[in-house]
Amino acid sequence: GRQQKEGASVSGDNACYFLTDTGTACLLLSDGMGSGIEANRESETVVELFEQFLRAGFPRIMAARMINSMLLLQPKEGMFSTFDVASINLYTGVCSFLKGGASPTFLRRDTWVEVVESTSLAAGLVSQTDFDTTTKKLYDGDYLVMMTDGVLDALPGDRTEQMKQLLLEVKNSEPREFARELLERVLRLGGCRARDDMTVLVARIWKK
Repeated sequence: GRQQKEGASVSGDNACYFLTDTGTACLLLSDGMGSGIEANRESETVVELFEQFLRAGFPRIMAARMINSMLLLQPKEGMFSTFDVASINLYTGVCSFLKGGASPTFLRRDTWVEVVESTSLAAGLVSQTDFDTTTKKLYDGDYLVMMTDGVLDALPGDRTEQMKQLLLEVKNSEPREFARELLERVLRLGGCRARDDMTVLVARIWKK
């Protein structure tokens, strides 16, 4: 699900989903600085590089460090993007998260919601090498919901708690419709205005 910033013709967010040869499903989300064409180009670069590195078998943290170094070496000042990577092992159900300046990720299971947060900075800001990593076991029927900060920022009050409540209220079970309904609910609560690019990426886990 995607909603561009009001008045903008291009979203500064980019996302992709792919399967690796080793049975891992990867979800990638990046939010470029600002909005519009420049931000779109930056986040697109980050997403494409991550996909190439992960498909080639590079460890995620190594890929993150290499992308960070490349952004720091750009001749243009201020080229930085958040990155949010979720890698789901389709055999074990274990999901590995890697975050750089990214918005929280939410896991909805039955009647409760868990939050995976990030404290590290976006790629290209400093020559740091520590990005947030964590793993969670996913089960049949779980929803994995990733989003850029424009989504949470559109909510009033305690945004994380509001989001947890909204996620429990979503009726649609198909991931694309789930994302669309969630965005609609967020916009309704936020006064129907998109103050920033808003992207939601949803995956549902089920046993084969």
